[in-house]
Amino acid sequence: MNKKHFFKVIVSAIIFDSKNKFLLAKRSLTDDVLPGYWNLPGGKVDSNPEFILDVLEVNLKREVKEEVDLEIKNLKYLESYFDPNGKVNVSFTCTLKSGVAKPLEDTDEVGWFTLEEVKNLQLTPHTLRRLELALK
Repeated sequence: MNKKHFFKVIVSAIIFDSKNKFLLAKRSLTDDVLPGYWNLPGGKVDSNPEFILDVLEVNLKREVKEEVDLEIKNLKYLESYFDPNGKVNVSFTCTLKSGVAKPLEDTDEVGWFTLEEVKNLQLTPHTLRRLELALK
């Protein structure tokens, strides 16, 4: 008998500004997973989308708007990986279209950083590796 496996899809954005810095968001201290850690803006892909085409990109744009109040453009696939908790994580690079970053949903703080600056922050797993990959 075939056993179906279900997993969550998580999308994240490495957003570059005009100075080639990227945005990180500090997770809420009330978050269940890694509270207070810095990570890339993003979140879960809606399991009942109203749209079929570009489902990852549309969800990522929505999540970025909800978390840090930015509109993004020029989305380009960077990488994906499967983690042991049953999540497929998909990362994109992109640029800022409009808005001023501010902490909103599930976010306590935001900031624009260089790669050297983030090395002193408490980062979620894989964040530093993704940033290094995006800068290659």
